[in-house]
Amino acid sequence: MKKPFTLVEVLIAMSVLSVFLLGLMQFYSSTETVLSSGIERTEMFERARIAMDMMANDLTCVYYSQTDDDLTPFQYSEDSYFKVSTIRPEKLNTTAKTNIVGVQYKWEKSKYSLVYSYDGAGDTFDISKASCGNDTELVDGVTDFSVKAYFGDGPKILPALVVIRMELLDGKAVRRMKANPSAKEAILKNANKREFRRMVVIDRGQPKPKL
Repeated sequence: MKKPFTLVEVLIAMSVLSVFLLGLMQFYSSTETVLSSGIERTEMFERARIAMDMMANDLTCVYYSQTDDDLTPFQYSEDSYFKVSTIRPEKLNTTAKTNIVGVQYKWEKSKYSLVYSYDGAGDTFDISKASCGNDTELVDGVTDFSVKAYFGDGPKILPALVVIRMELLDGKAVRRMKANPSAKEAILKNANKREFRRMVVIDRGQPKPKL
């Protein structure tokens, strides 16, 4: 007849099993945290990439005529917005005669959001006369935004280089802020942020800056 386990042996076995299960749970928890952090980071990079690509594309496709110095193709404020007359693949307005449209990118500081809007009339050869409305959110969780334009010698009509800088919150912090707006300051203080930059070269034969 097989000898039964003693109480001491059973307790020892249960203790060993408990330690093993505790270690397994801690490993699972750590793995889940790392995986979640990686997903959040990837999502943040994707939000930044989409926004930067869109802004860079509009800047590189700027409409600029060296023969008409009266037209303003580009306007900006270093800490809040830029506007550009750009060429789009298709007309945004069926009544327009060209694919040229005015577009504005603006940082809504109080909403931590970067928005864009178009001049609905189309044929925007002069951005200073554009009427951009009906803002659409491009990316949320923007805690800082700046635009630096570098011009060559002569009239500062079109920069040869534009540097866009943007600071983003991770998706988790954005969702927490939307769910609990009254706790914005506390969430911002402890949230993960990352800075993104994009240098956009504009070559239309204009003078190059001395950097």
